[in-house]
Amino acid sequence: MLAGLVSYCITAAVIALVMYAVEYHAGTWTDLDAGRFHEMARMIITGFQPYVSYIDPKPPLLFFTVALMDIISPAGSIDIFLMTAINVACALLIWKIGWEDYGCLAGYTAGLLFLIMSVFCEGYFLFSEQFTVLFLLLAFIMARRGDFIWAGLFLGLACGFKQYALLGIIPLLYLMRAHGNRCYHHLILPVILVTAGMFAALYCAYGTEVGNSALYYTFFVAPSYISGSVTTFATYVPATPIAYAANVLFSIAIVIPILVFAAASAVHRGFRTPVEKTLGLFILVLFSTLLIRQYLHYWILLMPFLLLIACREFSDKEPGVPSEDPAG
Repeated sequence: MLAGLVSYCITAAVIALVMYAVEYHAGTWTDLDAGRFHEMARMIITGFQPYVSYIDPKPPLLFFTVALMDIISPAGSIDIFLMTAINVACALLIWKIGWEDYGCLAGYTAGLLFLIMSVFCEGYFLFSEQFTVLFLLLAFIMARRGDFIWAGLFLGLACGFKQYALLGIIPLLYLMRAHGNRCYHHLILPVILVTAGMFAALYCAYGTEVGNSALYYTFFVAPSYISGSVTTFATYVPATPIAYAANVLFSIAIVIPILVFAAASAVHRGFRTPVEKTLGLFILVLFSTLLIRQYLHYWILLMPFLLLIACREFSDKEPGVPSEDPAG
């Protein structure tokens, strides 16, 4: 486990150094999303009203996390360092899941490929998706153990960084049913409480205008956002069906090797266990976000689950057979 952790850290450190060089020479490209996040953080730190003085359609937990980052150090200075740490943490969680189900090699390979594929999806720059993936994986691990209250709490936190994370409730509810647990409120209520708590805090701290605006731009701006009619922040809608198809195909092109291996594994092995079917559901529901917006960094949301399916071909054990806990 220690050797694997060291190799992950070395891989991530090398990638981070490359990303720092890219950021230094092409900063205007690397801060497209990060620039908006830090601007919202500046509004929060300087006492302006978030979602009113400045608008970006993301959940509030993201902006307050970035504000905390900017309080700790100058805006943007620790972005790549923190994203690298989060990616390594996600890789370790993927390794743990893969090790438990398919053995050490399959889990390790999935985690390592996550670190590498992340470069092509989000380049270790500041996006909301990395935070979301971390909490989605934690929710999945808790659900695998049958700890659905904790799974709901982590899923709620994931929704605080990316509203699309709410789609994760579908595969987790399936897994809950497969466990024979019909207490669905154990999963659903924590999600509601965490998500509602974030907006309740905004109402208490800033008042009705900010609270209503935050709710609207997090959840209810979707029709205008999808149609491209919103003018309060930058968005993009393909002008023609051909352009739409091209966007989807171009985004797929970056991850073709993983898709090919995952598809081959699906044909070869199918989805034989409830956990594997849950992985398949995660892939389907998170892929649907790419049909709304063909942004390359959206691939990071489903990448862990794709990699676990693809890398199970390196399995040294049958699914459902307990394996040594990598944390033990």
